[in-house]
Amino acid sequence: MGKRTVKLKSVRDAVAQIAPGSEIAIGGSYNRRHPMALVHELIRQQKGGLVLKGWNNGIDYDLLIAAGLVREAHSSYVGMANLGLAKNFRRACETGSIRYVDHTETTAQERFLAASKGLTFALSKVPLHTDLMRQAEYQAEIRCPFTGERYAALEAWTPDYALIHASRADRYGNIQFDAVRMMENEPDIFIAKSAKKLIVTVEEIVDTTVVMESKFQTLLPGFLVDSVCLAPQGAHPNSCDARYDFDLAHGAYYQGCCTTDEGSRAYIREFILDTPDFEGYLQKVARQKEGKPYGCQ
Repeated sequence: MGKRTVKLKSVRDAVAQIAPGSEIAIGGSYNRRHPMALVHELIRQQKGGLVLKGWNNGIDYDLLIAAGLVREAHSSYVGMANLGLAKNFRRACETGSIRYVDHTETTAQERFLAASKGLTFALSKVPLHTDLMRQAEYQAEIRCPFTGERYAALEAWTPDYALIHASRADRYGNIQFDAVRMMENEPDIFIAKSAKKLIVTVEEIVDTTVVMESKFQTLLPGFLVDSVCLAPQGAHPNSCDARYDFDLAHGAYYQGCCTTDEGSRAYIREFILDTPDFEGYLQKVARQKEGKPYGCQ
């Protein structure tokens, strides 16, 4: 067996390789397991002109939009679930400061799935007879060569980078997801495999012997991964399946800040730009819970 490549990097070094203007797919859904340590670092390094692609998004998109780093966004939903719509995203759509392209959950997943299989397009009946068919640059009506049935051909998504958050990995980038998790049909796997390069944050780094003892939890083998980064609580304030819940209090605080552009910028300055890394952000959140006030509210 040839020499294995160590894929372990810091969050800062992993994000440094991303060029401004890149197409980036972001994993997670609603208030669950978005790779927030990577999102924060994109903001710290001011990676602008981004095209975002996801199937169901929230604070990940909203923060990048508030930071002025997004020129185009694709998703089926951008919001904070029970805390309401993502306010920076909504303002950006209303003012036209970003281009937003609407998809359904199923068609977004199908685009990632097609690319993960090495296909150039997917087939679906979902967009037929809807306004989604007006997105002519991404899909076209075709006929089945066997039955003549109508389908929408959906262009496969092949982003420059996919960013996801997982449970654990070894230093060689073998990525594992906990056996107990919210979704069995995990879209993050399709997102990860669709991209030209894959960056993964994990809750813990373990020895390869531990990975081999639970090899059926390895859903992304190391040869697919370009960088793996240790980031405990790296999805915060989102949940990470059975490991920790969505931080409702901090999510509500964030939503309160985002009532105005000024409040959003104050939040970004206080919790991201004025902290050295994601651990520094988590420490600030912990101090906030002790009752120490911050500037955006």
